[in-house]
Amino acid sequence: MTYATVEASAAEGRPYYLYQFVEADQVWRFTSRAMDWTSAGSDGETITWEAAAAAHGDVVQTSDIERGRLELTWPLSHPFARRFLAPLGNTPVTLTIFRGHEQVLGETVAHWKGRVVGAEVEGVRILLNCESVFSTLRRAGVRAKYQRLCRHALYGRGCGLDIAFHWQSGTVTAVSGNALTIPEAAGQSDGWFRGGVLRFGGQLGFITGHMGSTLTLSRPMPEVAAALAAPEVNPETGADLPLVADIAPGCDLRAATCAAKFDNLPNFGGFPEIPGRNPFGGGSIV
Repeated sequence: MTYATVEASAAEGRPYYLYQFVEADQVWRFTSRAMDWTSAGSDGETITWEAAAAAHGDVVQTSDIERGRLELTWPLSHPFARRFLAPLGNTPVTLTIFRGHEQVLGETVAHWKGRVVGAEVEGVRILLNCESVFSTLRRAGVRAKYQRLCRHALYGRGCGLDIAFHWQSGTVTAVSGNALTIPEAAGQSDGWFRGGVLRFGGQLGFITGHMGSTLTLSRPMPEVAAALAAPEVNPETGADLPLVADIAPGCDLRAATCAAKFDNLPNFGGFPEIPGRNPFGGGSIV
């Protein structure tokens, strides 16, 4: 008996679902089955799917992109779902739902693919809002904007700066919510790292504030807090190893900052000399 045979039957199907979340190089896997489930990966490795009280709404096949959204329901206490209650980071979290049948365990098909765009609490549940991969069709084409501030993303293609040359290593000594204490950050003036990036392992965080040795992120990074609470130990000395993270400076997208801070004015994507009065507004600009 194959998946296609059971799927085509009128009443024999007993479907189960596998949920795979991917953020950069980190992967989480869950299953709607009552117990953990293992499967074989493409390279022969064993993949474990954690049992979770998760469920999703109906998958709708439609040309209306808005109706292609999907909602996943989780218990309020589930730690994975709770991480989405904080503001989302710059790295998208993609979701792939695989569908299988109990009669043919081990054979699944990709049922739905998209990304997590937000979360909300409803009673004792957390609702993860996801949009289909086809929602990318709504995006406007690439257009250069005529504006005073730089239109390029820092360290992006138009900016031209290589972030590899701007990383600075620092030791995380304290974590409180989305605020991290890194003494090395105090070596630069306040605001130097605002708008920059913090990297811990494969995780990236957007820095929204910098004052002294304190960096504020757009959302908490539970991985940093967990690593600080249970530090690695030097096998030779028995002492705790320092928790190291990398930080890169930010930019306020102004021409003066581009020149003085990064010496990158030739790639500046703004037009700071735009007149303050609209010449097409009907009034005299003389």
